[in-house]
Amino acid sequence: MKYINSEGRMCSLPEPGAEDLEQRIERLEAQREISEILFHYTRCVDRGDAAGVASCYTEDGCFYPGDNMPGIQGKDRIFRLFTRLLEPNVQTCAHHICNQQLCFLSREEALVYACFRSCKTFSDGRPEENCWGGYELRVLREADGQWRIKSHKCFMNNQTGCETPRQREQLDRPWPPLPEYRL
Repeated sequence: MKYINSEGRMCSLPEPGAEDLEQRIERLEAQREISEILFHYTRCVDRGDAAGVASCYTEDGCFYPGDNMPGIQGKDRIFRLFTRLLEPNVQTCAHHICNQQLCFLSREEALVYACFRSCKTFSDGRPEENCWGGYELRVLREADGQWRIKSHKCFMNNQTGCETPRQREQLDRPWPPLPEYRL
């Protein structure tokens, strides 16, 4: 993950080393597995699969729907939230993930930043909803070897076609991302 230092130069954030070939291969495999978390998450959202969404999180994982919103903590509470959010009137839904950046804090923990764009159409005649924004995550490798989301912030750059549009939440965000704040 890159940042700008005090001299205005782009630099890499320090990460725990991968000294030998085996550790470097393990790091590459972990990067792929971590990327798959967001792909799985968005596929489940697009399909209306709340159980699939909840499977992305640790048991005590936390989802922050926005900067000024309290976190939803616990896999069961996240499942109940997405059961309500993934309403049956959605006719089509598609998420696109891009610009993913990753920073390992240890062999079992990483920060992830990614941009998204989503589009929904509705069978009840509501206007099409378009969103674009970002995700900031802290992911952990659990005892079973699987990477899951410990903390997940969602922010909007812009949103159209909904009752309470959100925008410009990308401005003045801390870097590197801080995917956890108040509950």
